[in-house]
Amino acid sequence: MRITGTFALSLSLGAAVAVAGFSGFANAGKPASGGKKSGGGGAAPSASAAEVNKLKAVRLGDPKAGTFKWGMKPEEVMAQARTAVEAKYEQRIDKARQDPGLQQRIRDEMARELTAVKKSFTKFEGQKSGWDVSIIGPEFQQNTSEAVLVTKEDIWTRYFFFFEDGLYKMFLAFNKDAIGGKSFQEFGKGMESKYGHAKEVYRDDKTRGGVTHKLDHYEWSAGGGDRMRLIDRSEFYGVYCLVLYDGSVQDRVNDRRKVVNPGEVKHDQLVEGVTGKNSGSKGSDIDDDIIDRVVGKEAKKPGADQGKSQDIVVDSSNLPGKATASSSGSGGGEKKKEMSNKNSPSSSSSSSSSSSSSSEEKDAAKKKGGKKGGDNPMDGLEL
Repeated sequence: MRITGTFALSLSLGAAVAVAGFSGFANAGKPASGGKKSGGGGAAPSASAAEVNKLKAVRLGDPKAGTFKWGMKPEEVMAQARTAVEAKYEQRIDKARQDPGLQQRIRDEMARELTAVKKSFTKFEGQKSGWDVSIIGPEFQQNTSEAVLVTKEDIWTRYFFFFEDGLYKMFLAFNKDAIGGKSFQEFGKGMESKYGHAKEVYRDDKTRGGVTHKLDHYEWSAGGGDRMRLIDRSEFYGVYCLVLYDGSVQDRVNDRRKVVNPGEVKHDQLVEGVTGKNSGSKGSDIDDDIIDRVVGKEAKKPGADQGKSQDIVVDSSNLPGKATASSSGSGGGEKKKEMSNKNSPSSSSSSSSSSSSSSEEKDAAKKKGGKKGGDNPMDGLEL
């Protein structure tokens, strides 16, 4: 599912940082164990209300032109998205008024973009899709009344998340050009210079060499019960993401998830599949075909096409052992006899009977085995 869209937002990602403001987090929190996260005590600092409001702006980071509001229905968000897309193309269409052909091509481009936004709306009702192994994989669960709508904007891709048909979260994945090669810490400092001082939250990653204490995300409170996080998704996807959400609704979402999917811990399946974290206890990797599944190509293992009741048949006519036995046994006379038998009517009849029997056995095995292999869950998906 390829998504396009717009909502440009001008962000200043300057490297200027108030070093004194950051130093208060130098010793924030004790290292957690078992992959848990830790940070400084108390609530997260408040982000600039004016800057946070710009994140909700429908057009060009200008809240005066309208904003996305929590609780909006999917169709309301789509209508706002349409307005923004049309505004983006308005100037290009006007400049091409002397060239009707070019003007029509621009209009067609706009129409494709609007169609893509509309088609991106997806309800997570239990059917696995490309979203489960995408950058937003950890942000939702199946069968919990959650849904997503996606638009691609100038500096990021914006994912609108809904709970019970109400907007409650926006996930903004920065384009690599917007990141400009900065490390997560450097990028975080740029965000602090814009939104204000943040709380740093660390996690402990278990590795073969021990435990690594690593910065997991920056966190702000955003006023009115809103919360905001800057998270690092660069290990596999090469980008950083800003997540703004209604805290009270997120709590309700979490409660629903515990009831519907008790004990489930949401991970990034694509990352864990590629990095080998899904390996079985005996060394087998349950995601050894993860790349094929993502690109929609199914690589079948030996015997995968055959029913459980069938054996894998190997042609042994050319095996070295048989050839040696044949040549060292009866000699040339036996070879002539074997060739004569092959050309005899009885041999032909036997071969035909054997072939017919083999065909019937295969047909019976297919009927008994039913549908083979299962449908590829990635069929028809465009990531």
